[in-house]
Amino acid sequence: MPLISVIIPVHNGELTIFNTIESVLSQTLPDFELIVINADSCDLTLDIVSSIKDQRLKVFTYPKANVAVNRNRGVTHACSEFVTFLDADDLWTPDKLSCQYKALEENPE
Repeated sequence: MPLISVIIPVHNGELTIFNTIESVLSQTLPDFELIVINADSCDLTLDIVSSIKDQRLKVFTYPKANVAVNRNRGVTHACSEFVTFLDADDLWTPDKLSCQYKALEENPE
């Protein structure tokens, strides 16, 4: 079971999704699963995501809905104790997950 589930909802994110996913796959803490919720994109988003080969990446397609619905859809697929969200047009620094996990360990309350 992965330590952390990263959920990225996306709709028509062909311009940003590759870099967003790469910023997750480049994390210094490698024990995560990456769940992409494709919200019925009609551009090249799904082709771009499908071209990325990493065993931690899982892709699910659903009808278009708002970001909250798509985040919740992602949570239903999550297999870890911890869940974090990332928008399809944002980037993480390589130490984001390790810093976040360290903060959770040091502050369990």
